[in-house]
Amino acid sequence: MKKILVFLIALISVSPLFAKITFGPSDLNKNDEVLFTLKQEMAGIRTYNSLFYSKIVNGESSGNPALLTCYPEQLELLNNKNVLQIRNRYGEGQYDIKQDTFRWVKTADKIPETSLPLNPYSVSPDGKYLCRIEKESLSSGTLYLVEVETNKKYVLASGVRQNYDSIPVKWCADSSILLYEKDSFVYFCKPEAITRNVEMDEKYRKIGRGSINSVNWATEKQLIYIDDYLVYQINAKELYTIGLYSGIIGQGKAIGRLPSQFNAFTDKFSVNSTVSSIILIQNDRLFSYMRFQSKSCDYLDVIYSKPYIDSTASLISSYVFWDKNSEPYLWFEKLPFNGSKEKGVVYRLSSKATTVLEIADSGKPILSPDGSKAAFYSASSIYVYDTTSWQRLAELSGEKVVSAVWSSNSTIFVGGEKTIKKWDLLSNKAQVVMLSSAEYGFWDKANNSIMADTGSKSYYKYNKEFGTWKNDKAPAEDVIFTTSNGRYRVFKGTTANKQFENALYIRTLSKKAVTKPMYKQSVTKGDAPKKVALVIDAYDNADGLTQIIYVLQKYNVPVTFFINGEFIRRYPNETRQIVNNGYETGSMFFTTTDLVNNDFVVDEDFIRRGLARNEDEFFQCTGKELSLFWHAPYYSQNQSIVSYGNAAGYNYVNSSMKNNTDTLLLEKDTKPEKLIHTYCETLKKNGGGIVPVTAGFSQGNRTDPLYNYLDLLICALVDGGFEFVGMNDL
Repeated sequence: MKKILVFLIALISVSPLFAKITFGPSDLNKNDEVLFTLKQEMAGIRTYNSLFYSKIVNGESSGNPALLTCYPEQLELLNNKNVLQIRNRYGEGQYDIKQDTFRWVKTADKIPETSLPLNPYSVSPDGKYLCRIEKESLSSGTLYLVEVETNKKYVLASGVRQNYDSIPVKWCADSSILLYEKDSFVYFCKPEAITRNVEMDEKYRKIGRGSINSVNWATEKQLIYIDDYLVYQINAKELYTIGLYSGIIGQGKAIGRLPSQFNAFTDKFSVNSTVSSIILIQNDRLFSYMRFQSKSCDYLDVIYSKPYIDSTASLISSYVFWDKNSEPYLWFEKLPFNGSKEKGVVYRLSSKATTVLEIADSGKPILSPDGSKAAFYSASSIYVYDTTSWQRLAELSGEKVVSAVWSSNSTIFVGGEKTIKKWDLLSNKAQVVMLSSAEYGFWDKANNSIMADTGSKSYYKYNKEFGTWKNDKAPAEDVIFTTSNGRYRVFKGTTANKQFENALYIRTLSKKAVTKPMYKQSVTKGDAPKKVALVIDAYDNADGLTQIIYVLQKYNVPVTFFINGEFIRRYPNETRQIVNNGYETGSMFFTTTDLVNNDFVVDEDFIRRGLARNEDEFFQCTGKELSLFWHAPYYSQNQSIVSYGNAAGYNYVNSSMKNNTDTLLLEKDTKPEKLIHTYCETLKKNGGGIVPVTAGFSQGNRTDPLYNYLDLLICALVDGGFEFVGMNDL
């Protein structure tokens, strides 16, 4: 019998950055049952080990192997917060909180070889309904209202732009009314009426023009709507009246006038529950705190109004809190210029912004149901703060947090990389309810129960009846993996499938000798993924740079920045930020001038001097050297320009998009969906290539730049079977 000691796990070779699917250790018992782990490691997705169980019958797996762990890529609470829904690339699982049981309600019929980020769900506060976008094209889909109990779905809007962070809906606090965006207008509906098929026709449920940013709930009975300069207050009971007679009675009661026009597609706002104050965020840069004068059409009283300015970090996103006294707090997620990890900062707003809290490596806060507490997770800890005093109330450490959701004002479900815990703040105790991942699984030789180690010798026992895991003592003896039981042998071998590093095989040792794979797809020969290299062109504007770096870090995609001299001179901090985050940088000459379509002579000396000047300015700014890749501004070149650059020691990089880059379409205001579709079709036709995205614009008519949808472009390419590689690999 072949035996492998557990310490040999450490000898397993580490997969390269874009290795696909790898089978880990396996353990076979006397009943022909096998446990094994599987890891996916690719751009755009989280990497984790999943533990599977399979019963071998007649030399092969009896049905699809069962997944025993459930990684919490997304968490939601359903059915009056009695059910915790856990979603990941393999499907949807539900943990019944009262019964302490777990079951899979939807599972993938095979290993997902290309996996995208999960679409977010917007769940009603009572957990009876949810909204989601189901993808139907490269960048858009249909927005549905779903009744959780029956799983029946109802169309709210079609052709909705895909978004991996949020969807264009807002729920009333008592779940009775849903607001949603459709074709640049805001509508409302009553979910119960929709499911009973008694809701009024949609044309009578229109609130007004704008986007979901145009509306916010102050309370479950009061809605605030902004149109242009005017702020309206709408009683929830009057929504149907406004929908029917808006042409006669208007859009609600006008209670104030903004000092500047509200752009529903770039601006957002938040209002307190007493409808006495409002925070306006314009273009994610200008933050204004204003008070209503007398609930009339007078201009709002501006208490604080300043743009974001920080010489140490750029701004990723922002969020507004209101404490129990209806006073505002502003949270910033910042990306430091020095290359360190993002951080969260909370400010108290009055006539000035005062820092009250700073947390390193922290993302968006999660508010408790009553808003009295905020949870932040950072590195291997999650913290809870009082939103009035900003004193730390509790802390839970031990593993990196992936997701979290409040089930009450004193209980949080914390989804970590290893376990999912129910954390009771009153007792400050955390109970493990599920395993997120496992380093390996093994059979307890004493009672044939399923055990797992999540790392650092943290052992858990699986409850087959309930589908859950509980902490257990360490085994009495060293863990030994058994790969043969006399009837079968399981082993890892090579495969012709380019998506897999290896394959797991079952060899029959008795009767008719035969070897079969655990998964047929793991040995199905397929074409190697087409390679694409992502290029970010920094001309003379840094508007999109922070979001670009944030997305690149999130999806772990290699990239080359091409930096123009004008960008270096205007944005030295941002130039250093690119370098400090470890990205490869190439040259885009010292000026943004078109080198072909001009009135002056472009000779070899001009190209040499232009490249040398850019080298010197980049070195003076960053202390680093540019790589020897370059391209002319706007990719405008001829053979002479290319040869001049070659003579200077540079390799010229040309876009695969030719006349369809987002830079060349500045004046046409081309929609991002069309650009993404064009990019994907061109790359598919060419078998891969270079994908250019411009970091900001200082000219042109573009109102919706491609850099705002970089995540959609990345996911569309991953979904199309492309593999992101560095410039040298391409």
